Amino acid sequence: MNTRTQHPKRFLSLLAVLLLAVSFSLSVFAAPPLVIDEYGLFDADTLTSLEQQAEDAASGHDCGVYFLVTDSIGEQDQRDYAKAYYISHNLGEGDSHSGILFLLALGSRKYVTITYGGGVTAFTDYRIKDMEDEIVPLLSDGEYAEAAETYISLCADTLDFYAEQGVPLDFDNDPANQPGLLIFLIIVGIAFLISGIVCAVLCAKMKTAHQKTEANDYMPAAGLTLRTQRDVYTHTTRTQVYDPPQQDNNSSSSGGSSVDSDGFGGSSGGSF
Repeated sequence: MNTRTQHPKRFLSLLAVLLLAVSFSLSVFAAPPLVIDEYGLFDADTLTSLEQQAEDAASGHDCGVYFLVTDSIGEQDQRDYAKAYYISHNLGEGDSHSGILFLLALGSRKYVTITYGGGVTAFTDYRIKDMEDEIVPLLSDGEYAEAAETYISLCADTLDFYAEQGVPLDFDNDPANQPGLLIFLIIVGIAFLISGIVCAVLCAKMKTAHQKTEANDYMPAAGLTLRTQRDVYTHTTRTQVYDPPQQDNNSSSSGGSSVDSDGFGGSSGGSF
């Protein structure tokens, strides 16, 4: 047998094995998509566009931004379903598997938002509620693609805010809750205008008054005589002290993020 013909065959066989091994390795370690449509809700172009938007939103933040569409989950709790999916599909970025996931169970008409790792810190309870307040009405109207785009856009804004400010977006630092500079200047200007008018009126009334130079000038010539003495009730002074209601420790008004025993944050979800 010619050994020269065996060497190329062995080389080609070895090369084929190596290519298969590399291909298998890439398939194993390939990152899962960020927009996961198990229901077939979006067409190919929409899915590609949403995936790119999610990648842009997560880029540089070490926090995955996931949007999961599935069919009916029956009577199963949507939060438990989303948590199990997150763990079983090894979602999240970095060693802490940081991420945020919005579950849309279209067949059950249920939704929920969960966070994990660094996503718990970046997305406070207040912010998640604010996000869902914008997303859920779109789901109710059947605007699913717009709902997904809104979710991804809000995630991008939240992650950018955290990166730029060094603190997560919460109720006490949300720019939407802060009065604008123009409004502030208008309020101050009106206050100065009113006080100026009042002062001008008072000054005008004082033009006829003249200061006395002697203390006796303020006394009548015949002296002061008290003929009648009466006690007249004028008013009662009442002091009220405001006793604010106790804050619920589980309320988002206290700020920050709530975390369950499994380390997940987010909302309890609902139906749309």
